[in-house]
Amino acid sequence: MYIDPAARSFLAELENSSEPAPETIAEQRVAFSALWRSMAPPAPDVHEIVTLTIPVESGSIDCLVYRPRASSAALPAVIFFHGGGGITLSPEDFDATSRMLALDADCVVIVPRYRQAPEHPFPTPLEDCSATHSWVGAHAGEFGIDPDRIAVAGDSAGGYLAAAVCQEAKRHRQRGPLAQILLYPMLDMAGAAPSRFDRAYFVTEEALKRTVDLHFGDAVLDPRASPLREPDLTALPPALLITTDLDPLVDEGRAYAHRLRAAGIPVSYFCYEGQVHGFFSFGGRMEEGNRCVAHVASYLRHAFDRFLPAR
Repeated sequence: MYIDPAARSFLAELENSSEPAPETIAEQRVAFSALWRSMAPPAPDVHEIVTLTIPVESGSIDCLVYRPRASSAALPAVIFFHGGGGITLSPEDFDATSRMLALDADCVVIVPRYRQAPEHPFPTPLEDCSATHSWVGAHAGEFGIDPDRIAVAGDSAGGYLAAAVCQEAKRHRQRGPLAQILLYPMLDMAGAAPSRFDRAYFVTEEALKRTVDLHFGDAVLDPRASPLREPDLTALPPALLITTDLDPLVDEGRAYAHRLRAAGIPVSYFCYEGQVHGFFSFGGRMEEGNRCVAHVASYLRHAFDRFLPAR
């Protein structure tokens, strides 16, 4: 199987590392944060970065908000749910790609600090993300955001959250996002697809199982936990779905794209060859990561342009 040279170098470094594997959740959080930041591309300047606090069930959460430029007109927005299994990583670990998306897509990027497992297992991360989408839509005008042009996006567990937020909006007969961008998403927590067992590059089935156990427990068959198991996928937003062929999640991503299309949803599906899980964030070492950010930004620009407000 083809492996991109930059990805091959990354995998070799991991294999030859003398660092002990993190054991506790705290150690895993520190290690993954350090890894993501070490792989990130240079962070470009944006007009403004502010912290927005929004109410959620039993409290509040903060969001990092990236504004690409000063504008008297309302800008479109994408709410980006970061990956990390719903256990590790933070909005700051995605700072560079958030800045790049804001500039390249000319939109506001909002990254929620949703509560994470094991302290806050399913359904809390989903409820926080759904609350973020609802609140931003209801208060968009107060922050210079066009309420008619709000998309959601996410990578890995964040891709799960983006897909699930779209399904939750439909279940509750709420206004859904303009579009959904799912990057190598986790979509079937009880998954037994072949790629779960023959693509042990960077992310292994064993690591996925530990993550799922901590995050979802016995709820793996609940469609709110496993969007691929939702029987009715009609009336969901158009989707950009990106996978990579070295990822154990590739089969469920491809299956979701097929099911969305069968339900009449416009889907753009792309599989990046030779890349590993997480490559979207690894543009400091893997140029394909930067190309993927540009790919997502291009999709967003076209989606936003279709709903430009009347002049």
